[in-house]
Amino acid sequence: MMRLRIALLMNLAPRKRGSLEDWILAFCREAARRGHQTDVWLRQPMLASFAADLKASGARVEDLEDFEQAGMCTMTRRLAGYDVIHLNFIWPRGRSALAAYAAWPARVLFTAHSDFIEGQEGLLHRGMHWTLNHALMLRVHGLAGVSEHVRVKEGHRLGLPLHRSRTIFNGVDTQRFVPRTRPGGRVELITIANLVKSKGVHHLLRALGRLRSPMVRLRVVGDGPELQSLRELAVALGIQHQTEFLGLRNDVHELLGSSDICIQPTLLEAFGLTIAEAMACGCAVVASRVGGIPEVIQHGGTGLLVEPGDEAALAGALDRLVRDPELRRQLGASARQHAREHFRLSRTVRQHVDWCEEAAGLVSHPPGHLTAVPEARGSGARAGRFPSSRSPRSLKQPFLEG
Repeated sequence: MMRLRIALLMNLAPRKRGSLEDWILAFCREAARRGHQTDVWLRQPMLASFAADLKASGARVEDLEDFEQAGMCTMTRRLAGYDVIHLNFIWPRGRSALAAYAAWPARVLFTAHSDFIEGQEGLLHRGMHWTLNHALMLRVHGLAGVSEHVRVKEGHRLGLPLHRSRTIFNGVDTQRFVPRTRPGGRVELITIANLVKSKGVHHLLRALGRLRSPMVRLRVVGDGPELQSLRELAVALGIQHQTEFLGLRNDVHELLGSSDICIQPTLLEAFGLTIAEAMACGCAVVASRVGGIPEVIQHGGTGLLVEPGDEAALAGALDRLVRDPELRRQLGASARQHAREHFRLSRTVRQHVDWCEEAAGLVSHPPGHLTAVPEARGSGARAGRFPSSRSPRSLKQPFLEG
């Protein structure tokens, strides 16, 4: 098989060890196992041990900000030396994306990780952006959404035919994220998030205030601009004695493994990687019925779903799980099994490297796992499906992205 040169650009500062960092490292290792060379561009600050592991995999690691400041001509010339350019968390009209479009004949792939929210733009600006998106997308080979929700939403936003996109779920290392010994006594609650308003942690604190249960302790993992206001809210609600703010952590797998209930009260979500991590750890999960989450959680089977922002419903779901340890155990066991079947990191990484090989013409058609997405049973969500009879020739036409 031909040896590919793959450029992996991700607008991410890997300050810790987590599932996104696991994905990057596993991608580089899988590509190297197949004989391909991967070079990675990331933001600073970068955890030194993570950068060292990347380099040990054979990848070259560079600073994305320095790369973007080198100028469009330099960026384009560098990227043109690659067979495939794999973009993640990159704005479709940003400098890195524009350089990738210009780097002919490299194939450009986009993975949509976020639940993009349209800004309040006037009709003229929307029309200009629509026209520009469609023009730029002619240069892009393919789009992958981390959920069916994202795949469909981004396809509509960018004017992308759905058969020219695919869903590749996020992946979790199910050998690292495992159940651990849970201390007796209090019920351990945990939420892990970038502390911004859209993650809804303030709704969780208010739900905990409604619960008024001395049986629980909440650990909040993460940092962000809302940290101080969340601390103040905990004091105002009188729950500061049972709420612990842990900041950014490298031992998330251990914290989840020793927790009883993981809560994701977000107001928007593309997939819910923390949820998949918690499921792999055998946690009972309570999450918002929003975005891609109903594709991850089967309500009543692998977790409980509540409407986003509904603090009374969130408190009720927590109260139900706090009072019923057997239900917690059943949900956690089912969640662990589901995560192992559908969200294994090795599976996700193989799908992405397969995609790169397909884009470069090393295989004639996508593997079978790209033809359908599992139904989101019990969630009320409509899970779209890929055409099952599409010919290899039509799938080899250039994909559109934006």
